[in-house]
Amino acid sequence: MRGRLRSPLIMSEWRAMAVLKFYEIDAEYIDYLSKTDQKVPRVDYSAVSAHDKFLCGIVLTVNDHDYFAPISSFKIPQRTNMIIKNEQGQAIASIRFSFMIPVPPGVAILKDIANEPSEHYRRLLNWEIVFCNKNIDAVYSQARFVYNSVVVRKDPLMVKNCCDFDALEAACAEYMKTHASNINEQEDAPKQAGAREDNRVISTEKPSVMEQIRNDEKRRRDNPVPKNDKVKKKNDPEL
Repeated sequence: MRGRLRSPLIMSEWRAMAVLKFYEIDAEYIDYLSKTDQKVPRVDYSAVSAHDKFLCGIVLTVNDHDYFAPISSFKIPQRTNMIIKNEQGQAIASIRFSFMIPVPPGVAILKDIANEPSEHYRRLLNWEIVFCNKNIDAVYSQARFVYNSVVVRKDPLMVKNCCDFDALEAACAEYMKTHASNINEQEDAPKQAGAREDNRVISTEKPSVMEQIRNDEKRRRDNPVPKNDKVKKKNDPEL
């Protein structure tokens, strides 16, 4: 998605997210990050596919940065990903934590699943988001594991195969300074009810957002995704 997003989220809305959701990220911001780290996955697939790449978030908050991880058709289990499965236990996609990126408010918009023209694709997306939230503890844990492996433990193989999170955070911070008027950050605004606390320290504690998940679990049980969805996602290149 190129250019200004239709309705970018302001900071007060951003911090009130209580569940994992899918987002489209401005391709210009992705291009900006790619100048710092070429491992950053591109999101504009308009030349080769009907669907641009989207990300899941917020999977981790650290050093005042909110991380989002790309959803991929890649289905091979690795230390740096989580396989997404359908009701039959079949792998249909994955969350690639190796390529997660810090995303500031103002460059992301909620993915409009309901208005996707393909019913099969809508069902696939619904299965994916249900799986992510059903396994939200594991999502947070895996994101912290990958981040700590790269930034704290500096595992050589993980450093080689993952994004440079330190460098991306610096780039994101610089972006926020130069685009402050677009981000509309409201530092003095009171936190909305149910808003999460920043996980400013890398730790093994669950993010406080988990306390807000319970009501959403009940809503998902009351409104289940239709069964017998065996549609597979088309392959798309990772980078």
